[in-house]
Amino acid sequence: MIGSGVVRHLNDLGASNLILVDDLKQSDKWKNLVGKKFIDLISRHMLFEWLQGRKDEVEAIIHLGACSDTMEANGDYLLENNFRYTIRLAEWALDAGKRFIYASSAATYGFGEQGFSDNEEALDELRPINMYAFSKHLVDLWMKREGVLNRVVGLKYFNVFGPNEYHKGRMASMILGLGSSGPSRMSATI
Repeated sequence: MIGSGVVRHLNDLGASNLILVDDLKQSDKWKNLVGKKFIDLISRHMLFEWLQGRKDEVEAIIHLGACSDTMEANGDYLLENNFRYTIRLAEWALDAGKRFIYASSAATYGFGEQGFSDNEEALDELRPINMYAFSKHLVDLWMKREGVLNRVVGLKYFNVFGPNEYHKGRMASMILGLGSSGPSRMSATI
């Protein structure tokens, strides 16, 4: 959803030399890319193989992919998918001297008892409240530990909603839910 919005924006700016990476599986996520301009679409499982020998061809990496299900209980899956995959991609970009932009999460702030500051010194004090948030927080902590926070951009998304989120199921925004089944309930409660 967010990725397709970034592709649209880059297309609007005149960029179409994009390599998109996703794990489409058997979902309708491909519909988000209809009408978008890009060179190729690669499975996330093939990305590192594709990157071999292409340092001169890649200008930047915008990494927005992750399991964003805050109810996901499989910690091993979240660590592999959200933490290790991101670190591996960051290492490639940093070693190649390429811009690396990644999706962190506002969930790393926990309940906000430490505030919502991105002060580097306060990063260790944040207390994520679920495994998803913890997996994202580990990425931020790795960036700090490696001393690369000044060379990367971590985007801490709060609640995201908009076009192309229909495939997210129960993790879709409340806005989408209201748009598809809520008006009759909403009008009854007003």
